[in-house]
Amino acid sequence: MSTLLIDHVLRDGGGDHLIVVPTSASVHDAVALMAARDVGAVVVMAEDDLFAGIFTERDLLKRVVYAQLDPRNTPVGEVMTRDVQFVSGSTPVEAALALLHVHHYRHLLVIDGQRVRGLVSMRALADALLRQGQGRLEAAVRAALHQAEGGV
Repeated sequence: MSTLLIDHVLRDGGGDHLIVVPTSASVHDAVALMAARDVGAVVVMAEDDLFAGIFTERDLLKRVVYAQLDPRNTPVGEVMTRDVQFVSGSTPVEAALALLHVHHYRHLLVIDGQRVRGLVSMRALADALLRQGQGRLEAAVRAALHQAEGGV
């Protein structure tokens, strides 16, 4: 069996749809986009179209709600995560999961040179592994998913 790569996860729609906001966007506007698109993070870009960071649900909880900041008047650039781990499309999913675990992150940026290609979550990576795996656990998960999706 071939190694499952980040490229496969992105191609199969496993990565979060890339939603980009400028550093000047309000936290409220970023959260509205996250809620509307049902994603846990957005990519934050600087005015010069360079990557600035990501804004996640955890940032909202710790840096806005807990700090009692006003989401409508707080720019996302002030509360985003700046130190973001990234991988390339050729990174094995297992290596990406290990990176997430070691750094206690839930999202990884996928880049190709200077270009941001996507954002993958721990959940999307675990789901891809379970759907592709050949072991008994993976087979049981696939069977349960098939049944839940209306399969026989």
